[in-house]
Amino acid sequence: MKLSEKAKTSPIVSLTPLIDVVFILLIFFMLVSQFMQLQKQNVPLSATEEVSVIDSNSLSIGIIKNETSNAISYRVNSMEMSWLQIDVYLQENKVAEVLLMPEANISLQTFITVKESLYNLGIKKINSEFIGYEIN
Repeated sequence: MKLSEKAKTSPIVSLTPLIDVVFILLIFFMLVSQFMQLQKQNVPLSATEEVSVIDSNSLSIGIIKNETSNAISYRVNSMEMSWLQIDVYLQENKVAEVLLMPEANISLQTFITVKESLYNLGIKKINSEFIGYEIN
């Protein structure tokens, strides 16, 4: 007596339970996660925007790079100063806000170093205006 073999059927995998589990995990992590509180940075919307009027508690610092000697110089309220002079000025005067204006040929590292140095000197409100940068 010959027995007939049953045809093997491949198991059917249903994706519905998998999708349900993924959505439940997504909802769970969205509910229990804590979101970071980011500080907002004032950024001018256009390069043609005029610089705001500087009051007695504010200071405007331009970062300039000399093309021939690659030396960095600073222009404080339209007066050329060294960083040491800026340091002394900030210690002698109560400055609450600084507008930092690097030119286009200033490296990002130089900008960050100046910004951190100002923060370490006690200036907590530092705004930036980028001069001569092109948005691609």
